[in-house]
Amino acid sequence: MRHYPSLGIGRGKGKGRENVIDERQYLKDSLYDWAAAVVAETGRNDPVVWRNENGPRPVPPFISIEFTGSQTPGMPDYGSVETKGQEDDGVQEIRQFVRKAMTMYGYGEGAIDLLETIKASVYKDKYAAMLYKAGLVIPQVLDVMETPAPKSNEIENSAFFDFVVTFIRVVTDVPGWIGGIRMSSETPIGDIDITMPKTEEVNG
Repeated sequence: MRHYPSLGIGRGKGKGRENVIDERQYLKDSLYDWAAAVVAETGRNDPVVWRNENGPRPVPPFISIEFTGSQTPGMPDYGSVETKGQEDDGVQEIRQFVRKAMTMYGYGEGAIDLLETIKASVYKDKYAAMLYKAGLVIPQVLDVMETPAPKSNEIENSAFFDFVVTFIRVVTDVPGWIGGIRMSSETPIGDIDITMPKTEEVNG
């Protein structure tokens, strides 16, 4: 059984990253580090950029990455509320398995071979450990597809491959206390109301 690492996202007074926007930036930084490290190991200096962002298109050869979809299969796992007493607000961890669909593109001379090299790196211990340390696992990588396109008076070499990156999203929340419970029931002798007040801590 594969063990999936986790990323933390703060909510309320919990610990962790600030919000889902921070999570996306963290993913971008971590995937960039992985791709750039593989490119550097080949002796090339192709820039690694994020697709569909503002800015000029780099001169080929270069690599670009984009998010194409997101899934959260299954139900979240709600942890117990950690408290030290009733004056403590209590923090709860909510864990959710997340799959992000990604595409990596390569443009220019040698793009196809470079993408094949980046794809193969997923199965090398060095890079699998690098991703795992960042809290990420890439369990699925599809074939590299060639997509040559006309550019000015020549054909530009280009290719892409799809892959999936997974992790456990950990959200910290402060659910709060239940102040009391009120139950009402209809009986032959009339309505019965039962109120259960909030339990107070007893020091003994």
